[in-house]
Amino acid sequence: MKFDKKARTAGDDETFVRLLQVASEDPGIREQILRILSLDAFNRKSALNTFIHNMRLKSAPGEFVSAIACFLDDKVAEEALSILRNDSGKGIR
Repeated sequence: MKFDKKARTAGDDETFVRLLQVASEDPGIREQILRILSLDAFNRKSALNTFIHNMRLKSAPGEFVSAIACFLDDKVAEEALSILRNDSGKGIR
């Protein structure tokens, strides 16, 4: 059985999951991500593309850049926003 790459989700990405865990545990990071995710789609994508571009210029780890890039997807951003808003700092398990 072949693995279909198209069937992968952000939840399959360990770095992305870890990013959400850190955001749920660290109020500063949580607030920054919530601010970005709370923007309308156009402004969220614009802010993320600028952030991603700057991270690449600074040679940020590719896994981290990929995790942040997941927020470009409207459904992923909406789900992450819901998780972080409803988690109330309890930490993702």
